[in-house]
Amino acid sequence: MTSRQAKAENVFPELRAIGVLESCFREKFGTPRQPHLVPGSTARLRIYPCYSPEHSLAGLSEFSHVWLIAWFHLNTNKTFHPKIHPPRLKGGKIGVFASRSPHRPNPIGLSLAKLVRVEGDTLYLSGIDFIDGTPILDVKPYLPFSDAAAEPLSGWVPANDFPELTVALSARADGDISAADPSGVKNLRGLITDTLRHDPRNMRDATQMKDGAKLEFFLCDREVHFTVTGGTATVTRVEAAVKFEKKFRRQKPATGT
Repeated sequence: MTSRQAKAENVFPELRAIGVLESCFREKFGTPRQPHLVPGSTARLRIYPCYSPEHSLAGLSEFSHVWLIAWFHLNTNKTFHPKIHPPRLKGGKIGVFASRSPHRPNPIGLSLAKLVRVEGDTLYLSGIDFIDGTPILDVKPYLPFSDAAAEPLSGWVPANDFPELTVALSARADGDISAADPSGVKNLRGLITDTLRHDPRNMRDATQMKDGAKLEFFLCDREVHFTVTGGTATVTRVEAAVKFEKKFRRQKPATGT
């Protein structure tokens, strides 16, 4: 190890969250894999008072988009894996640095969000792909003249399209959505449809991928129940989420039933 490497490995800069994201996505399952896949997804970020938001946010409202630098606080990986399994590769592997996987040497995320407005100490955002409770380390304005690359290449991604699902609503689900969002202000119908269209299932999880498996995810203040058969996701019901706890319903069904 060179002296430069040794010095680098012993530098641990102090990171502090500037705020915690309040997102419409309440758990990892169902959260989009990339920003803007669900354009109607919303979040807000309140900047902590110690960062003087009345001054530090001055001028930000003139921008249309912002970069969010975040900490993947729910990562469960304990060791470093140089290759990972992106969903697009359907079981294949690729180098972690050639991917956008959250499972990285440092669990740091980068996402481009639409800045809807700034009100006081709070940023209102859309096109989100971060879960509720994500610590945000920094916010930077998007600059199209320098952030948008000329003639970019997307590597292995275009050759490995991720198939989209057709989304259908049962009569029960249609009624549930209408009752929960009668005016359509929350765009609950669009949120559910866009989220399921991009197939939130883990292709390496045989339980999730089984045709007709009953699955659920939390979205806003609702619990969305659905099944997938072939290329169609059918929303069976949408209920008020009394308790945002996934463990009780993620248990595998008992054998022999």
